[in-house]
Amino acid sequence: MYEHWSRRGFALLFVILFVLMIYICSEAAGHNDFNRILQQAIKELNVPGAVLMVEKPDGGILFYRAGIRRMGSRKPMSKNLKFRVGSITKTYVASIVLMLASEGRVQLDTEVHEILPEIVSKDEHVTVRHLLQMRSSLRNFTEDAQFLKLFRERPWMHWTPEHLLSFGNEVNYRSGRKFEYNNSNYVLLGLIIEKLTGDSFENQVYERILAPLNLKSTSFPVKSANIAEPFARGHDYNPQTGKVIDLSLRINPSWAWCSGNGVSTVSDLMKWNKAFLNGYGLSKRIFAEQMDFQPVARRISYGLGVMNKYDAVGHNGNFAGIYTAVAYRYNGYYFVILTNGQAKGGGRKATAESIFWQLIDKSTLFNQSKS
Repeated sequence: MYEHWSRRGFALLFVILFVLMIYICSEAAGHNDFNRILQQAIKELNVPGAVLMVEKPDGGILFYRAGIRRMGSRKPMSKNLKFRVGSITKTYVASIVLMLASEGRVQLDTEVHEILPEIVSKDEHVTVRHLLQMRSSLRNFTEDAQFLKLFRERPWMHWTPEHLLSFGNEVNYRSGRKFEYNNSNYVLLGLIIEKLTGDSFENQVYERILAPLNLKSTSFPVKSANIAEPFARGHDYNPQTGKVIDLSLRINPSWAWCSGNGVSTVSDLMKWNKAFLNGYGLSKRIFAEQMDFQPVARRISYGLGVMNKYDAVGHNGNFAGIYTAVAYRYNGYYFVILTNGQAKGGGRKATAESIFWQLIDKSTLFNQSKS
């Protein structure tokens, strides 16, 4: 009997070890093909350069780079380079507003008119929650023709939040509060933070997020187009002229303010992405409300400053097309991808988002998990 059970035990052990070996090998193969897919993607999409950081479910960190940090130079990408992260800025803004809600300093269903009566009419009945959810029905300055004309003519211009909010046509989606991705919502949230705290957004984000999490390479500049070294240059491809222009130091970030003026590195953003998606600084109740996703389109939904796109949870970012970014959690893995615009021939798909979905679609790691 002992010999019988020993044989069964050895057979079972062999099967377990065999399955484990297959899993380890397949996982390693999946991780190893990230670099190949990244290299292929930037060539196919005409992206000058990209950095990719992945945190595995076991906490292991993987880093990959592809391409160059500046057109006309051979300098490669590196882990310590700063990028503008565009709308990922919204995750910091949303987090601070939700911290204030956790502290009882504001209610999510408080009408914005009660906080900023000089900007939002009481007739609008817009709440803080509506702003966070992108369901405010307010004017969107980045869709306004006059704003876009001024922005293109004078990209170096300094904008105040109030000036930004003066642009845009009235939108009447009040019945059901239709979703509309609207940068004006987050400019308003920045003003709400300042009104409720009596402090600047920049100080609040430093004290509540950057300092405690030791995010030394993250900032939210509004007065200057300069970025502290080292940083990746941001490029714009003009199909009419066939030329690629370095615009990284020509656009004043005040045009985006709390809707998209953040600067960060891949390492800092990975730390923040994990903290944000796990409810950093929030009560359990408020965090649950944040992650209450409302449908936008098929398999796409939006919570309070966070999106869910085909099961990738987090946020993406685009700063005037010359920098793009994603910070997502997908299938237990955390991803951060930062890119620096378009090389010759680049277009609307020359983005970090496109690279991310190529990784998901082509990696053996995720193809196996889908089957």
